[in-house]
Amino acid sequence: MVRFQNVSLFFGERVLFDQISFTLSAGEKLAVCGRNGTGKSTLFKLMLKELMPDGGSIEYIGNVSIGILKQELPPDRGLALFDEVKSSFADISTLKEEYDQLEYKISHAQTDTDDLMDMIHRMEEIRVRLEHLDVDKLDGKIEKVLIGLGFTAADFERKISMFSGGWRMRIELAKLLLSKPDLLLLDEPNNHLDIVSIRWLEKYLKEYEGTVIIISHDLSFMDRLANRIIEIDRGKIYDYKGNYSSYKLYRAERKQIELNEYKAQQKIIQQKEMLIEKFRYKASKASFAQSLITELNRMDKKELPEEEIGSIKLRFKSSQKSGNKVLEVKDLSKSFGDKEVLKQINYFLERGHKISLIGANGNGKTTLVKMIVGDLESSGGTIEFGHNVKIGYYAQESEDTLNRMETALETVENYSIPEMRTQVRKILGGLGFAGEEAEKKIAVLSGGEKARIRLAKLIVNEHNLLILDEPTHHLDLASKEKLKDALKNYDGTVLIVSHDRDFLKELADKTILFENKGITVFEGDIDYYLEKTEENTVYDLPVKQGENKSNAVVELDYNERKKAQRKIQNLERDIEKFEASLLEMQKKMEDPEFYLSAGAAKLMEEYDREKLKLKECMDSWENVSSLLG
Repeated sequence: MVRFQNVSLFFGERVLFDQISFTLSAGEKLAVCGRNGTGKSTLFKLMLKELMPDGGSIEYIGNVSIGILKQELPPDRGLALFDEVKSSFADISTLKEEYDQLEYKISHAQTDTDDLMDMIHRMEEIRVRLEHLDVDKLDGKIEKVLIGLGFTAADFERKISMFSGGWRMRIELAKLLLSKPDLLLLDEPNNHLDIVSIRWLEKYLKEYEGTVIIISHDLSFMDRLANRIIEIDRGKIYDYKGNYSSYKLYRAERKQIELNEYKAQQKIIQQKEMLIEKFRYKASKASFAQSLITELNRMDKKELPEEEIGSIKLRFKSSQKSGNKVLEVKDLSKSFGDKEVLKQINYFLERGHKISLIGANGNGKTTLVKMIVGDLESSGGTIEFGHNVKIGYYAQESEDTLNRMETALETVENYSIPEMRTQVRKILGGLGFAGEEAEKKIAVLSGGEKARIRLAKLIVNEHNLLILDEPTHHLDLASKEKLKDALKNYDGTVLIVSHDRDFLKELADKTILFENKGITVFEGDIDYYLEKTEENTVYDLPVKQGENKSNAVVELDYNERKKAQRKIQNLERDIEKFEASLLEMQKKMEDPEFYLSAGAAKLMEEYDREKLKLKECMDSWENVSSLLG
């Protein structure tokens, strides 16, 4: 399909690609990996012929159609959602007309054989294209893709101007998927999607007939989708057949070999340099010393693997502890005009918890965060903070308040507390600003680089409540892993808005789902949430007509029975946990002195909440058990 042969590309003196070669085959699902700035997006530009290589060749085998999700939104033409998507297929009528004209010309052929064969060939191209798009079922396909990407049927008649930038990017993604190019290029397609839409996109792309190349920092997405990995590293590419998890093992082995070779060569270099220094001024040994110098100059020097250069750990500095109560949300509501986003939600956040906020875009996650930090006023209800709460906030979209004339280093140093100032260079290195990169002026930094500077500013100051809204969007995989480790080791309280499943896995101890103007709390990480929601599909099984749902006997197939059994096991585990917690509280409440203590009222409220949760678990246990008979 596409063949890169010894392709080289230079930006000034920098070698971005050094004689790279690989071939793309039809139907492959390939992920391109590498640190920020290694050339992942540039590879796409070469495929699109937006850039030409300085050496080598890029060959397209046959007539290859290429589609890419562009980051710039097209002008608003005033159309409704469904019409906007369908209008992108306006060329279908043109193709049909051309096909009819060619058919007429061939049937009335008065031309030479070569022209006739050209027309027949063109007709076949058009027929294949129309068949590929399955134009007779286009409306149904548009509806399926839009619903999969999170739109509702009610959205179909809404004007494009009524959708936010993130939702408009979903519209462009829908157009791209429906156009079904032979080669689909997706650069961070998940940035504007929620977890449900990401799972749908995974399934869609797995079944996609064409070749798909993705650039993504979502490890779970890559792991489930890609069957081939290409890593770009210091101008070279490393090609591996398999998913991302397998590739990580291979990569770790390769990096260890590189490190061992580097260390071995450094020993040889040091030994030769010692001999040179020892003999260079002795007349009898001068020629020997000169031969060693020549050997060193001719030696192909190995580079230290980037992991060793940038193996700085990030660590958030915690200020004095807050009270046990960090904040409490009471009957909190928020409306924007006639649109109610949150309705009387309640939540008590205790010190030390790490909470992930998930849900479809527009369901109130960022709205709640902005109300907590004071950027938005509520429409009703209250937010009460506990004692000594100090917030550190990372906004997904932030006004550019950085001083354009300062360097990255100066910006972070000026914001740092004194005891962290000596660590600023290391912290910047861990976020992709190693060496001279830290001396760049803010004015020349990209939006993603500025976002990483804002993250660095959080790390060099003191907080006991971190609120992070999509913190991984502008991080490469290595930086993301460092941030995750830093948050896992942080002893403060954390609220994270994120759609990145791999990042949230084993990080958050509770997951809050935002939907239908309210919230649902899950007592575990993102995998726990996904497991719970998958198990709950057992309640959606059809009941025989004419029977009451409560009395109906539902026939379960093997997979449904396994789900129900897993559900029972998890519920029994939760019941044990709540019973143990209630027993502990009961012991405290049996002490006559308890009711004189300051925390008595709060503990009694917690006791009532735990009792309610226990009852819900037991009711669920009975319902699922009845399905098993």
